[in-house]
Amino acid sequence: MRSDLAKLLSGVIVGVVLLAIGVAAANLWIGRREHVRHESDVATGGVGDRAIPIMTANGCSGCHTIAGVPGAQGQVGPRLDGSLAGRVYIGGMLANNPENLIRWIRSAREINPHTAMPSTRITEQQARDIAAYLYGLR
Repeated sequence: MRSDLAKLLSGVIVGVVLLAIGVAAANLWIGRREHVRHESDVATGGVGDRAIPIMTANGCSGCHTIAGVPGAQGQVGPRLDGSLAGRVYIGGMLANNPENLIRWIRSAREINPHTAMPSTRITEQQARDIAAYLYGLR
């Protein structure tokens, strides 16, 4: 009887320890994600939380696969699934930095008239919000 109780208590203790480790790991992951999103907002002057409705309203999902954007399964442009921050170039020709991404989002055809990316003519703030979202996906 005593052995069964000891086994039960050992199992409960192991379960509690594993649960505590899981909660701690989740908190670290959430904290890191929030930190990355904040850094992206600051770097771009945008607010990534406002980007999804802007991208949806402007047809971005028709050409791009974009993580977190409902229906964004496009195959024309590059995937925008978290790898953007690590790329060297935007549009194959601009150094990857927030100002160039904002310019590209707003007026890609002025930069490269032969690109499939349209010049969206969205506001600068909307482009900043989209850039913040995309850089925040890493």
